[in-house]
Amino acid sequence: MKAALGLVPIVSLVALPCSAQQARYRLPAGDTLRYREVTEGHIELRPPRGPVTITSHHDAIIAVVGGPGDTVTAWYEQLTISSVNPQGENHANTAAALHLPFRLLITPGGRVTLLSAPVFDKELAAVSDLTHEFEDFFISMTSGNLRAGSTWSDTIENSGAGQSQDTYHARHVRHYRIQRDTVLSGKASAVTIAVNQSVEVRDSSPLESQSATIATTIKGREEGTAVFATRQGRLVARERRGHLTGTQVFEGQGRRVEVPIVYDYTSRLSLQPFSPAEDRR
Repeated sequence: MKAALGLVPIVSLVALPCSAQQARYRLPAGDTLRYREVTEGHIELRPPRGPVTITSHHDAIIAVVGGPGDTVTAWYEQLTISSVNPQGENHANTAAALHLPFRLLITPGGRVTLLSAPVFDKELAAVSDLTHEFEDFFISMTSGNLRAGSTWSDTIENSGAGQSQDTYHARHVRHYRIQRDTVLSGKASAVTIAVNQSVEVRDSSPLESQSATIATTIKGREEGTAVFATRQGRLVARERRGHLTGTQVFEGQGRRVEVPIVYDYTSRLSLQPFSPAEDRR
């Protein structure tokens, strides 16, 4: 679940009538795509003593490189993670996370399988579980023709925790609808797609310093849009906003405390311009 919607415009969009076409992902071996992802989060915990607010900021440049078959390798080239809570502002040290490789399998229809993820250091993992970066990064595409009003859906489930002592399970039920044909800057053809989903996440992790466990269950809805370049076979933009609610449970030392939680977020993903050496189309 990964702000502001006005950041780094990379495409000039012109609405056109939708014509029948098909779209599949294509990333030849050695080709490199770079995405910028900016996510802003707002968490409100509601204990009996009064609400506690935490805001977060995630800003990353992510490289995705085609490999043999449908495999790709990806890594963070730049990464900023910060948060503000009642104790003050925190900036995570992300230097050790840069250039560590993820290995993925991405089918032509956009289904993603995580083959391997880096092991991030404990200090960074305590701030953000980056191993889930590609859980809901790409959208899937229908095998049918893309016409205005065409719909399809998919479901993503993931139970891979970033640390061995943690538990994690996420379920995304995503619904897609073609809104219109679009022309990108450079006259590349694309489609604009509404992407709405239900989200449910359950996780837990130990608090070793307190001999306790903290568990979170949260669910809700997300709405957004994506732009897919049909001829080039790549996702070029995605914007979303979500509202999730649930509970956070602290259990240990002979007591159990349950606190309501509300999580709101916005996110923008944008394909960055190519340098001449990288654009092999």
